[in-house]
Parts: sequence; structure tokens; C-alpha cells
Amino acid sequence: MNKLSLNMVSAAVSTALLSAGANAYVLGSENTGNVEVYGVVAVSAYGHTGDDTNVTDYSIDNETRIGFRGSKQMTDGINVIFQVESGYTDVDDWAGGGLGFRDTFVGVEGDYGKVTVGRQLTPMYEVVDWPFTNPGLGRVFDPAATGDIAYMYDRTESIRYFAPAMGNLNINVATGRAGSGENAHWFGGAAKYKAFDAITFHATFEYGNNRKVSDEVKAGFEFDPVTGDKKAITAKDGVVTDTFTYLVGFEAPIASTGISIAAAYKYGQAENVATKNVDSQGSYSVVAQYWNGPLGIKLGYAATEDVESDDNSNVSKGASVTSLQVMGVVNGFVPYVRVGMTDQLGWGADPLEDQEIFARVGLEYGF
Repeated sequence: MNKLSLNMVSAAVSTALLSAGANAYVLGSENTGNVEVYGVVAVSAYGHTGDDTNVTDYSIDNETRIGFRGSKQMTDGINVIFQVESGYTDVDDWAGGGLGFRDTFVGVEGDYGKVTVGRQLTPMYEVVDWPFTNPGLGRVFDPAATGDIAYMYDRTESIRYFAPAMGNLNINVATGRAGSGENAHWFGGAAKYKAFDAITFHATFEYGNNRKVSDEVKAGFEFDPVTGDKKAITAKDGVVTDTFTYLVGFEAPIASTGISIAAAYKYGQAENVATKNVDSQGSYSVVAQYWNGPLGIKLGYAATEDVESDDNSNVSKGASVTSLQVMGVVNGFVPYVRVGMTDQLGWGADPLEDQEIFARVGLEYGF
């Protein structure tokens, strides 16, 4: 499974999955933890042009996954919650379908809120992922990217605290280890506030220290495995950075029209611990969707700005993506078609061609 596909889930699918708990299959009784089985069947065909490819060079992506969750009262004031979720079925790359690869944690909840420990989304990435990367905007908006200004995006082993709701305000914070760097940690949080019973505001941040970007390379020689030619290797210092990222955004329906808008701005910076050089990059996302009964249409645009570098060592350019998705909900099934175009391909790539046109056709079902 290509990492890009993680952020290409349709709006309708996510809407359906929010209610998946009501359809989950209960395995146990109250005495055995009320264990539920839930999951998603999701298969799509994906093709693209660019880099000497054409849209007929398609692949079949299988994002099917399954999970188990439950809860049980441990004492009068402590309810233990737990979840184990598999990765995607696809074995070519990312998850390999391993049980426990996706959100897998144990926690406690009560009047004090909820604490979870284990593999889970970071507060920052949870907001980036939804609603601001769908449909198919993640290749540009997801990774804060070309300057390696990455936060601890996606899932990581962490401790996360969800405070009790304060009216229309919800807050959560989390911390964990920041990759493979020595004594590296990260800390982040997110706040969501619903105003006027309609507009939802999002704000989130993340700070990481001693994040290892690359290893030290010693001078020497290597042999080309194809030609056998001897080539010199230039010595390079390892790169360790301190990172900071924030996002502000909103979701707003347009009354009585079936139309809603979501938009966000994200800024990230990385400071080289050794040189104190700072690379920074801004990015933004705008998404509009329209629903008429079971039929939905979603149009999204996201872009990153050129990287700004104190010592001009990073000359990476920004990228943009535009994507249109048509989808439906038919007896719980969600068929969809997505087409779009990416400038510079995103992900900090240096492509042979400046533009990529992509298309995806899929069917998903949550249970």
C-alpha cells in the first residue's frame, strides 16, 4: 500500500465509519469486556501519468482492515478501554496487514476524561488527516514535507489525554518518542471548538526535539552494482533537528444548501541542532463538498509554499494538488470516482515531468 493512499479515503466512507460502532459485532458479554469486531472492506484501482507512466499502468490498492475494541469496569471510578486494529491487507509496502499495526492501545476513562497508551494517531495528524486532506490532498498537505520539517505524523507509540468536554470545547494532548533520535521526544495538542452551533474551529501544534533526519556518512568509495565503476563517497554530517508545527482551520456548512467548506493553514519549521540553520514551510488546504441525498461531490485544493532556508541550503520548491471526487452511499456501500492533478508530484519529488494526472475508482463498506 502506497503511503499516499492513507489520506485518500472518501468523505462518504468516513461518514459511514463514524457510525460503524452501531453495526459492530459484539463477541462478548459485559463480563468479558464487550468486545466488538469492526472493520472496513476497501478496494480501489489507481492509475496516474507522469514519470514516463500513463494512467493504464494501474495498481489495485487494498485498504481492507479489521479491529477489535472493548471496555470493562475495573473499579467504580475506572473503566478500562482497549483496542487492537490491523493494518491494511496489502503486503507490498506499508502495513502488511499485521494485527496491531494501526490504532492499538489500552486506556482508562472516567469523570476525569480519558487516557490512552499505545499506538495511536498524534493530535496533530488526526486534524491534518481529517477533514483537510480528503479527497486525495495528502500527497501535498499531509507531510510538511520538502524541507524534512515533518512532525510525528501518522501513528506512533504515545501517551494521550482527552480532557472532559467543556461545553463546545474539546482538548487533547499527547507525548511520545520522536523517531530514532537519541533522547528524542515530541509533545503536541489539539483543540476543537464549535461556535454558533455551526462553525467548527481547529487548532493544533506539535514540538519535537532531537529528531534524527539522516546518519553521518564517512568519506570513502563504493562500487556501482551495475557497471562496477568505483565512485568516491563524500563525507556528510548526520542531521538532527528540533521541529515545530502548528495548524489552524475551520469547517463551516452553508445553511440550507447542502454545501460545506473546510480550510486550514499549516506551518512547520526544523532547526538543525548542530548548525542552528532553520528551514520552514507553509501549506494550506481548501475543500468544498456538496450532498444531495445519497450523492456527494467533493472538490479540494492543497499547496505547499517554497521552503525558506536560513543558509539557502534547501532550495526545494512547493507543490500543489487539485482533486475532484464523486461518491454515493448505497445500502451502506460507498462507490466513488476520484480524478485530479498534482504539480511537482508532491512529497518533495524531483520528477521527470512537472505534472501528474491521477484517477482512482473504488468501493468501500464499513461494518
